[in-house]
Amino acid sequence: MSSRMRRMLLRVTPFVGIAILCGSLLVVQSGINANLANFAGSGIRSAFISFLTGTALLVPTSLKGHKSWKNGLISTFEMIRDDKKDILMFCGGPLGAFFVASGVLLSPLIGFALFFVAVVTGQLLMSVAYDFTGFYYTERQTVSIIQLTGVVLSVGGAITFQGDALANGDESGVLALIGVAAGAVIIIQSSFNKRLSGALGSPWKGALISFIIGTIALFVAVLVETVITNLSTEDILVGSRWWHYLGGPIGAFVIGAGFILVPTYIGFVLTFASVVLGELIGGLILDEIDAFGLGRRPATGLRGAGLAMVLVGVGLVTYSSVTRNPKTDTQGIDLEMKPQPENAQTKPKQGDTREISGGGASKGGVDNSKVRGERASGDGDHREENKHIDTNT
Repeated sequence: MSSRMRRMLLRVTPFVGIAILCGSLLVVQSGINANLANFAGSGIRSAFISFLTGTALLVPTSLKGHKSWKNGLISTFEMIRDDKKDILMFCGGPLGAFFVASGVLLSPLIGFALFFVAVVTGQLLMSVAYDFTGFYYTERQTVSIIQLTGVVLSVGGAITFQGDALANGDESGVLALIGVAAGAVIIIQSSFNKRLSGALGSPWKGALISFIIGTIALFVAVLVETVITNLSTEDILVGSRWWHYLGGPIGAFVIGAGFILVPTYIGFVLTFASVVLGELIGGLILDEIDAFGLGRRPATGLRGAGLAMVLVGVGLVTYSSVTRNPKTDTQGIDLEMKPQPENAQTKPKQGDTREISGGGASKGGVDNSKVRGERASGDGDHREENKHIDTNT
């Protein structure tokens, strides 16, 4: 091994470790929020509290960016005026709320590992759909045999992972389909959020707006749930402990560390693959040790084989992305480890887009995911280089 390669590995490894940690923390976040639901009265209320605390923590970071809030909002509404499709930029928050609520409601029923296996499968499926259709300012690209093989392996792995449950007539397989949908919406959400971040001039501003809208959506859901079910509000949160409120802070940390900081050093492809690894291994371990008292689901041969198939599938899709867009997908790896400044600006061509197939994280995480250059705004302003953020935490 050359000295150059050794230096790169030594400098990249810590950031890979942070990304793996972020993936594992997304699993922990689901467990914390599921426990909070016992004191909040419902999973929807728990997701609302998680989003609310995460929003509060993102406020200070939103002060960063080369555009002021006023100029960013003006650019955003000018884009919507020029193309009504850009109203979708504000839909990222509700989609993130759906993901968090899905984790709160499904993790106790089907386990952490199966939920995140389903999420990763949904991410890969939607990534290939984005490649094929060119949805929402994404450049259409040929779906390679390697990509399709990776997706088929991941779907097969998800089915194999729950083989024991299917053999016993367990309904977890049906519920896992909701997890697949949750993973798919992460990819859709990330494209909306990244477009919004480009318009506002900062990924932190885009994350905050997304969280605010998601919090409002969950608040409305809480009101509807309370009215329809006559859910009691007495003794709400009584008996809860301090760690029950860490879901939001964890989500904010994953956004900052896993989807804004780390990709500037090691690139988005490696970040995504590392986050996925953390999610799957974290889910398997937490199921095995019965973390958070949600029921032990021991590791079996089928679960191990299914997990391996999903990881191989992710690897193939990642490899396909790297070989297709080597400059974009490896631009974050720098032997000097100097991150690109947040206010770095580019002048993208109209309709020019690049992506990472495989989706993000994605609180969480994770980004997973897609990297797309955004077209310039109607007033011709240069935009900062867009960064993929999965604000689903």
